[in-house]
Amino acid sequence: MSTTPVDTGASSAGQREAAFVPEQGIGVPLAVGSFGFSVLVLGLANAELYTPNAIGIFVPVAMATGALGLFVGGLLEFRANNTFGGTFALFYAGFLLTTALILRYFSAGIIDSAGDGGFGDAFGTWLVLWGIFTVLLSVGAWHLNMPAFLAFTLLEIPYFLLGFANIIGPGGTADFLTQLGGWILIADGAVAWYLSWALAVNPLIGDRLPLWPYPYSTSKDGVPTGVAPSPTA
Repeated sequence: MSTTPVDTGASSAGQREAAFVPEQGIGVPLAVGSFGFSVLVLGLANAELYTPNAIGIFVPVAMATGALGLFVGGLLEFRANNTFGGTFALFYAGFLLTTALILRYFSAGIIDSAGDGGFGDAFGTWLVLWGIFTVLLSVGAWHLNMPAFLAFTLLEIPYFLLGFANIIGPGGTADFLTQLGGWILIADGAVAWYLSWALAVNPLIGDRLPLWPYPYSTSKDGVPTGVAPSPTA
């Protein structure tokens, strides 16, 4: 009587296929939502919806909520082979942590050495550089969905406004730029929260919260504009 040989190769392949594979995009809701908290706290202060004298609350929010959430979310995105999601999350985690450290621990020493104007020039340049970097990342966000693109676009504008306000120094023009930047940050935080909300909730409710994914326009039969329909068998 013969026996059927055991296909160890197929068995090993099956085990490999059954191995845990993280879902791509799993860290984005956490990263974007936590960043939205930091943006909103800063925006509300700059827009003077609460006293700007309390803007120091931004430092712990940026360090503990924003930077930590972005860092964890970014690691999950890299684990899921989402290069864009991991890159933006870890970069902005670094931005929030660095900015909080500057404001909390290093600004006084810099002002002692360079004066208020010197610190304003340096800090304003720091913000402008991040505005340029955000413009570059918005190119990638355009190819994701409309809320992601709006979140990056609405973020880059306040970077420039607040950067120039710091370079100009205290006064009428700088105060106007700061307040305008605050209102745009509030809008950006709201978009970031919507994106986080939709990405986290849609798997539970069946994609009912629209994300308007790229390429944004589809024909009547659901085929993206400019893309030929798949041939049928």
